[in-house]
Amino acid sequence: MSPNVLQLISQIKPIKINFKIMKAETIIFGNVITMDEFKPYAEAIAVTDEKIIYVGSKEAAMKLQGDKTKVLDYGSNSIYPGFLEAHCHPGFAGNIMFGRANLAEGKTPEDYLAILKKYVQENQDKPHFVGSGWSDDLLYQLNAKQLDEICPDKPMINQSGSGHMMWVNTKAMEAFDINEDAVKQWGTECIHVDENGKPNGLLAEKPAIDLVKRVQPDLAQAKKELLGFQQYAFANGYTGVYDAGYQLLTKQDPRAYKELDDEGKLKMYSFCGSFVNDNTDTPEEDMDRIAEEAREYNGKHVKVIGAKVFADGVVEGHTAWMLDDYVDKPGYKGVTRFDDHDKMVRLVKAAAAHQMNVHVHSVGDGATRAWIDAFAQAQTEVGNFDMRNALAHLQEVTPEDVKRMGEYNVMAVCGIMWAMKHPAGFPQEVAYVGEEKSYNAYPVKSIMDGGGVVANHSDYPVSPLFSAVQAFCMGVLKKLPSLPDDYIRNIDQAISRYEALKTLTSNVAYMWHEEERMGSISLGKLANFTVFNRDFMHDDFAQIEKARCLATIVDGEEVYKAN
Repeated sequence: MSPNVLQLISQIKPIKINFKIMKAETIIFGNVITMDEFKPYAEAIAVTDEKIIYVGSKEAAMKLQGDKTKVLDYGSNSIYPGFLEAHCHPGFAGNIMFGRANLAEGKTPEDYLAILKKYVQENQDKPHFVGSGWSDDLLYQLNAKQLDEICPDKPMINQSGSGHMMWVNTKAMEAFDINEDAVKQWGTECIHVDENGKPNGLLAEKPAIDLVKRVQPDLAQAKKELLGFQQYAFANGYTGVYDAGYQLLTKQDPRAYKELDDEGKLKMYSFCGSFVNDNTDTPEEDMDRIAEEAREYNGKHVKVIGAKVFADGVVEGHTAWMLDDYVDKPGYKGVTRFDDHDKMVRLVKAAAAHQMNVHVHSVGDGATRAWIDAFAQAQTEVGNFDMRNALAHLQEVTPEDVKRMGEYNVMAVCGIMWAMKHPAGFPQEVAYVGEEKSYNAYPVKSIMDGGGVVANHSDYPVSPLFSAVQAFCMGVLKKLPSLPDDYIRNIDQAISRYEALKTLTSNVAYMWHEEERMGSISLGKLANFTVFNRDFMHDDFAQIEKARCLATIVDGEEVYKAN
């Protein structure tokens, strides 16, 4: 080596590298149930910059404690990944919380009328009256004349518990064009008529749902309603939800989400599907619009991920799209909504072009068959089998289509809480679609065994149940522990405790393409947790049914704490 080179080397100064030792901003203690298959249980979690930096023992976690570290010690209580809701309607739920008459408190037409009469008397300043929650199986016992007796001079609209039916008075029919022309347009299954062929005040499916859009809160009220639902979700242990048609019932919600996110008030991770009209003539333009909505509204806690469509209605409303005739109405197979195969395929392919998905309301086996056909063709043609398109509800599914859900990676968004043989609704189901279909409904275990991914949903407030605890119990036991065994339907579809927890956590995250950020308590993921006073993996179910959410943590911050 030359003297010059040696001289240069001698002049080089050693580089000092200062390694910053990362300290935890928050350390959390408890019985940690991680849903991470490589480390299923732990004693402690450490969080920095809203992310998980350690999962393991208390001793090791405490080595990350600094002068400013906050310690949350939940003792022997159980910590889970934040629960994820696969299909609900936050704006609609908030709207019910703030200002609608709650008909779910009644059981008969007489109960409903008493509730509405009191509501009218207490809200004379309102330009119209809105109620929600009447039971769909009373469909044929209701009419406009009943409402006219308590409200003859202002529009009154009342949405059923399923959300697919509407009971309105004469003033509402006059105000919203529910007339003989509407009967001709939609038919008598969607615009029910009296003995003279005139609308009788009962609506179903699209004309019913469209009516809700015409009775809207303003932006300030929409924001209040979303925040109300957010707090309710946190109190039940949910940290993320899918809004199934975020402008479907409350057109202000897209802007409300965006403003709340910008203001730092939206903490709940909100994944949104944008509604697309039945049999749209412009599926490509619709997906272009949705992609533009994503660019406009997406933020830290809100993300538009695809299209939401309706394939059919609901069994209890006589509007689910079935492969076979309804038992009580030979020749009738229900209401088909988005049923044009070519347009289905075009919509799915357009969604793929924008790296989005399609989320379908599908209750009847006819609807499910048609949409799996469309998914299969579209995904094959574009060569993308990782779209994670979803079918929601899945009350009736044939064994053939159960198998195809796994083959084509179609997400199964199932109402596990709906699967009980409840005496209030099961006889009606049998009367409409027969015993065999009714007993074999909601084939959750079969879908899982066929390679399908099942995500639990409540459809709240369309369904009055919004409880991870109840969903867990019903998934494993097929009923609540406090109910008699007569409520069990199709025990062969019961799933394990671990599988039930997956439908509330990691499976939902996978459906949203968010498995790298949420769904389990793992290194690098978001610090989103929920704390309950029961261990769902080991405690007796009678105790689990009474479990309480003690705290909910989002981005490392305790956003809910029980009194």
